[in-house]
Amino acid sequence: MTVTIEPVGDSACTLNERTVSSSAVFPIPISKPALIEALRTLLNDPDLRQASFGAVFIDRLRDGPRVHVGSGNFLIKYHDVIPLVLGA
Repeated sequence: MTVTIEPVGDSACTLNERTVSSSAVFPIPISKPALIEALRTLLNDPDLRQASFGAVFIDRLRDGPRVHVGSGNFLIKYHDVIPLVLGA
């Protein structure tokens, strides 16, 4: 499984998950740099369990951060989120 963040213009991005047999796209209404910074903020503070960043809400679960937009959510496991925030 591979998770990537793809920019969509200047003010939006998508979280993309690809496996051998399927793929999923989750639209995020903030820019790629803003999403990466939001994930870094949550991961840098071990006491921070949840935070809002505009229309995006992120909470910390046992397996990794979960990104909420509207009624949908996207879980990014720790082994996938660490390369996303370090590689940016």
